[in-house]
Amino acid sequence: MTRDIRQGIKAALPVVLGYLPVGIAYGVLARAAGLSALETGAMSFFVFAGASQFIAVGMLASGAGVLPIILTTFAVNLRHLLMSSAIAPFFKGQSMNKLVLLSAFLTDESFAVAMHDTSKIAGRPTYLIALQATAYTAWLSGSVIGAVFGSLIDSASFGIPFAMTALFICLLVLQLKSRAHLAVALAAGGLALVFKGFMPNNLFILAAAAAAPLAGLWLSPRQPAPIEAEVKTDAA
Repeated sequence: MTRDIRQGIKAALPVVLGYLPVGIAYGVLARAAGLSALETGAMSFFVFAGASQFIAVGMLASGAGVLPIILTTFAVNLRHLLMSSAIAPFFKGQSMNKLVLLSAFLTDESFAVAMHDTSKIAGRPTYLIALQATAYTAWLSGSVIGAVFGSLIDSASFGIPFAMTALFICLLVLQLKSRAHLAVALAAGGLALVFKGFMPNNLFILAAAAAAPLAGLWLSPRQPAPIEAEVKTDAA
């Protein structure tokens, strides 16, 4: 096992700790929505998109048709265009095979870990592939466990419907490195609440996600100091 693979697996451990319980929650909800254990596991195997899978099983439970589910999950996954664009500069000159693997297994969680310290991923596709593959294994394992034992667990108990939201909150906290990041997060939340009042379904989430980066764009030239440094300065 190479050094990059070992370090990639190690870097994925926090994601694994999140994916296992959230994957189990997905499996429980999928079974409650009427999917079989095989269908539940197959969705994780082929799709590997936690937020979209939660949305899909929720729409299935409400009786939505195939086309609305496909269009909704496609719209939700458009954020991968931004994530992949942000990560692409660190892998210039890599082979197409490696780029395909990197793109196929890119998730919010692996992206968050990778971008937390970009010095670890620059020119090291094997490191990121190992990180992503480890996360994928954890998600698939959790999904299967939830699917197999889902009938024994009440899908409305233990905060299961909130599991994916909780995971995204944890990811957000890791990314709050400056006041600019905090401003963008607050802008996204505030705009989502405003848009929710007049936009149907979950379109307010997409609208807020598209509008909030403008706050970051406006603040970016200022290059604010990290929150920790600013707190120390204010205290002094």
